[in-house]
Amino acid sequence: MRDKGIVVTTEEDMAQVEVQCFIESCQNCAAQSLCIGQNKSKGLLTSRNPLRAYPGDEVEIEIPDTKYSRALILLFGSLLVASLLGIALGSLLSPLLPFTSSVSSLLGFLFALIIAGIVLFRYFRAKNKASLSPVIINIVKKREG
Repeated sequence: MRDKGIVVTTEEDMAQVEVQCFIESCQNCAAQSLCIGQNKSKGLLTSRNPLRAYPGDEVEIEIPDTKYSRALILLFGSLLVASLLGIALGSLLSPLLPFTSSVSSLLGFLFALIIAGIVLFRYFRAKNKASLSPVIINIVKKREG
């Protein structure tokens, strides 16, 4: 999704961009959870700033809808698979453990969920933080003055 906004502040390679929130477009926006002005007339998005836009510049930003969808599928799919594997492993190992099959399955579920959560947190924090951020793709109008 592409949108226009005005750069409010910049810091290193990031910029705060003020975008107009139109009710029909905001409801379907992939970055809605990242937008500071949810359900208001204006919102602030932290965007990557490879073009070095300055405060006051009117810019065009792109929000990577397909990357968000893929990331969500990866996140929830991985948690589901880890949960099921944890339950199965706990159940299979129950004869070797001093717990009942139900307790072993529950412990396997919790252990697998925690491990998967830690791995996914590190993965998204390291690899996808930059690729999932909105990015300034065009400076429409330089600031005046």
